Amino acid sequence: MSAVSDLAIDTLRDPKQVARQIISWQLDRATLYMALLAVAAVNTLLASAPVVLLEGEIDPAARSAVPILGLLERPLALFAMIAGGLLVMVHGLVWAGRALGGQGDFADMLALLTWLQALRAAAQALVLVLSLIVPAIAGLVALIVAIVAFWLLLHFISAALRFDSLFRAFGLLLVVLAGLFIGMMMLVTLTGVTAGGL
Repeated sequence: MSAVSDLAIDTLRDPKQVARQIISWQLDRATLYMALLAVAAVNTLLASAPVVLLEGEIDPAARSAVPILGLLERPLALFAMIAGGLLVMVHGLVWAGRALGGQGDFADMLALLTWLQALRAAAQALVLVLSLIVPAIAGLVALIVAIVAFWLLLHFISAALRFDSLFRAFGLLLVVLAGLFIGMMMLVTLTGVTAGGL
């Protein structure tokens, strides 16, 4: 446990060095897929927890305006979206990154993004506890976590693809996220339409 916490601290101090360290482990794909599923399961539980703890449903108006909110009441669908979304994002970053001159591979990117999701899960658990104890602080901590996670993501992308600057990683991320967002909204909308017609 101490080794994990030390690695987490080192990630905040020197993300690029930690990224190289994780890549050097050369984890096999079976291990990486198991880690991804575990992290996705934890993130699903944490994302759904507020709805369960409050013992209420999401406001229908909010669900209609933002269809993806409805997934918080459907853990299995949310789990599939988190795990599947991460895999699609890894493939998208590697494919588009290579098109821009990057030299990383799928396993490197998957290892780094899985580790980042594990860190996010730990941070999300902290935010959840704070939201129950000191709600006013929880929002600020959540914002800080989002900013730090984005900063770490840029470093991880840069390390995985052997980019020489964070600006290239930023540009690549924008393109991939835009594609993922459009695809996800189309999927959620089509799913909602199909469910409504049944």
